[in-house]
Amino acid sequence: MGAARNQKNKSVKRTTSVVEPISEINKIKIVDNGDPMVELNSYCPRIVIATNWRTGAKQVLYARRQVADMLNIAARYLPKGYKLDVFSAFRSVEEQIEIYNRVYRRFKRQHQGAPKSLLRRLANRFVHPPDIKTPPGHSTGGCIDLSLIGPDGKEVNMTKPFKWRTPKSRRVTATYAEGLHLDAQQHRKILIEAMTKAGFTNYAGEWWHWSYGDSCWAWRMGKTTALYGVAQLSEAQKKKRERAAHSAVKKKTKKK
Repeated sequence: MGAARNQKNKSVKRTTSVVEPISEINKIKIVDNGDPMVELNSYCPRIVIATNWRTGAKQVLYARRQVADMLNIAARYLPKGYKLDVFSAFRSVEEQIEIYNRVYRRFKRQHQGAPKSLLRRLANRFVHPPDIKTPPGHSTGGCIDLSLIGPDGKEVNMTKPFKWRTPKSRRVTATYAEGLHLDAQQHRKILIEAMTKAGFTNYAGEWWHWSYGDSCWAWRMGKTTALYGVAQLSEAQKKKRERAAHSAVKKKTKKK
């Protein structure tokens, strides 16, 4: 009983920790179970696939089939009128490298003269480093970034008093951040309850980041083995995803 209680307490601490030690996560063994990748747009009719927040273009998103099944379950746990609003899922390792480098450069501009070790720690806080043993969660197909759509059909406020995706909103990126307005707290509670009941775990440093099956999920759950390694899209899936991306570029060019 004592050992079981200690394990439970450890899991609770890990699911609320904004620090997920790379040294510990790298110890997680990966035995990919072969769960296939599916298109969320068609597989999950209960959820909303958000447009790309940078370009405004429609997205085609992919994840492991079990993850997609769990999203459908989570959607059923939401209060009437609410929907899951997914804005990111699978990313290739190459995409992850691009995002990591962009975040690293941002911190380098903000902290001129800072040592590389500090800049890496800052970047690692927001993006899984792509050059370590453990693959980025998004590259496994096991991670989902999402928010909520309210009964009025609009994205609800999850960061009030700050506007989301602004420098000030970084103060409240942690799931259990202090200083949130009551309605933002309530919206986060709705998301947390639905996703947790469906079997996902959250990276407590980012309220929007949820996963199942990847190494970070295994660490949070106190498991020694992850279910997912790096995922690969089929050629047909790659082409469909590329067409959506190219369409976005064309629209952006026309506007200019």
